[in-house]
Amino acid sequence: MMETKERRRSTGKVDRLPPELKDTVEQMLLTGCTYKEIVAFLKENGEEMSQMAVCTYARKYLATVEMINVAQNNFSMLMDEMNRYPDLDTSEALIRLASHHVMNALTNVDEEQMKDVPVDKLIRETNGLIRAAAYKKRIEVQNRDNYEAGLEAVKSLVFEAMAKEKPDLYRQVSEYLNKKKNEGLEG
Repeated sequence: MMETKERRRSTGKVDRLPPELKDTVEQMLLTGCTYKEIVAFLKENGEEMSQMAVCTYARKYLATVEMINVAQNNFSMLMDEMNRYPDLDTSEALIRLASHHVMNALTNVDEEQMKDVPVDKLIRETNGLIRAAAYKKRIEVQNRDNYEAGLEAVKSLVFEAMAKEKPDLYRQVSEYLNKKKNEGLEG
């Protein structure tokens, strides 16, 4: 019987520091302090640590910070798009954002890199974007058709009730609508 190993999250020396020291180390990394300066700071505060331990932590920490920054920038771009076009729904904004990133990625790839990307993968990814846009468009049309059908049903019920219960009002409204319709055709 084969045992599966559980993957444990590795905790480095910096992770085991008291929270206030760890926070300071992170701020020092963000402000560009050298590993040597960080090791000296820790030593002044009673913690012995090698530059390699700080370097290992810095790589993981700065990669995480970069991922968070990218996510925040993407969210910011999404919100800008939503604010610029208030009628735009979230899925359309996401499609625009994804398309923007795809176009940026494609324009920044040189020919050698493109040779390494399987054509079928590019086609699949492109088709995914196209399908998402088409699906959204189909739902919009379906919703508009449902709305118009519902509106027509309500109008029909209102006019039937008005014709039976208030024939004078029905005649006035019909004349008014016909007049506006003719004005629209002439104008």
